[in-house]
Amino acid sequence: MSIQILCSKFLGISEVELTLEQVRKYDNKLVEFVDRMLKMIGDVLEVDLTSDKKVKESLIVHLRPTIFRLRYGTPQDNALIDFIKEEYKNVFRASWVISILFEESYHLQITEDEIGYIVLYNQAAIERKKFQYDALVFTDSNMGHAQLIKERIRKFVPEIGKLVFVSTHDYKTEDYWDYDLIISSKDMKTKDKRVAVIPNILNKNGIVGLRNHLDDMNSQMIENENPFSPELIFAELKVQTKEECLQVMCEAMKKKGVVKDDFYGTVMERERNTTTTIGNGISLPHGSPTAVNEPKVAVAFFRRTGHLG
Repeated sequence: MSIQILCSKFLGISEVELTLEQVRKYDNKLVEFVDRMLKMIGDVLEVDLTSDKKVKESLIVHLRPTIFRLRYGTPQDNALIDFIKEEYKNVFRASWVISILFEESYHLQITEDEIGYIVLYNQAAIERKKFQYDALVFTDSNMGHAQLIKERIRKFVPEIGKLVFVSTHDYKTEDYWDYDLIISSKDMKTKDKRVAVIPNILNKNGIVGLRNHLDDMNSQMIENENPFSPELIFAELKVQTKEECLQVMCEAMKKKGVVKDDFYGTVMERERNTTTTIGNGISLPHGSPTAVNEPKVAVAFFRRTGHLG
């Protein structure tokens, strides 16, 4: 029982800042250890981890009970270790260098499972340089169950910053447009791409499903940063009229899912109202923003031997 108490952070302290204040007061060695760890892993990965305050604080809080577990022979199993080794190979390999630090500083041998937890924090720090998520969890669970879900998400998905719980009875989409991710245990019958349906977030499959959803979101966000897509570039498009040209381009954008069904109609309405020609054989037709799902650019090239009316 004593070992378990020692491994449970500080009793009665729930705020991270209060915990860190106590750690700095009584265990400055751990603070210095985390600084060295982040510097060493960052050097291997060629990325600055030392400036990320959140990863430093998270590792300090995480490693205190970890050291006690290792010292007293109660290392923690990591149900996601296979997933971590496969998905985050580079960070996992780089994180192994800290085994030397554990031996030097604490005369302990860290296990592969414990390394896996550290990998998640470091991976989250790397991804935070690109994205940081505000998440909403819809649940009908009691407070105790909700707190358990919260701690599990924070442990395995630390790139989620703000995490708010809302009863499914209080859900109104228009109230939550400022959240990046919505987690629900039940199908919400919506086409909202932010929604991740995770039947049981407390098991391994639930966490893996959530991480896969985040990976898809990251990929989509990276893709959206580039307004051009190969399938939306038309070299020497063979059409007879401007209307036909715009119809082909709009149809391709609709097929890709970046515009809605009525986009072509809004483009043609704008063309009827005013010219979009800017000179030198270049035109910039565009539709209504309300008919756009994602910002993308379609480009068509024509030979100068003729023009479209």
